This record gives sequence, structure tokens and C-alpha cells, in this order.
Amino acid sequence: MTESQSKSTIYLGMGLMGTTGLAMGWVVHSPLLMAIAGVLGLVIGGFIGWLGGRRFMVIICLGVLLGAFFGYRTGDQDILIIAAGSGGAIAGFMGAQIEQFFR
Repeated sequence: MTESQSKSTIYLGMGLMGTTGLAMGWVVHSPLLMAIAGVLGLVIGGFIGWLGGRRFMVIICLGVLLGAFFGYRTGDQDILIIAAGSGGAIAGFMGAQIEQFFR
């Protein structure tokens, strides 16, 4: 992997995970949680990007979005949070299996 690809993967990871952290704080209406989860998302996303997990992160984000969509359709904020987390977890398991095919 070249230097520019590595940096773009790190920045993509930081962007995806940082945005996810901000969204979690926004859903529960807590500016403090937005800041904490956003910073943690930046750190974790940068680390995963440094490891080269671009495809894995995109799969997880799609799972979170799909889970959040179904949770939003229920109209309950608590179910929205649980559904988004469950969608991310299930997509993470699937993403790990999909990554095995690409190695």
C-alpha cells in the first residue's frame, strides 16, 4: 500500500467513526456525549484505518444506517439506538467474514 492510500484510509476511518460518534451524541441530545464519542470515534477510526480496514468500516457503517432506518420507522428513540447498534454489530460479523474472502 502506498503512502497516499494509507493516509486516505486513515482519514476515511477517522471521518466515518468520528461522524458516528457525533451522531450518537446528537440522537441522545447530549453535547458532552457528542464531544466524547466524536473524539473516541476519531481515535478508533484512525487506528482501524491505519490497520487498513476500509472495506470493513464501510460495511459496518452500512449496517448501522440500515439498522437506524428500521429503528427510526418504529418511532421510538430507544429502539432507534438499539437497532443502529445491532445493525452495526451484525454488519461487523458479516464484514469479518467478507474480509476473509479478500485475503
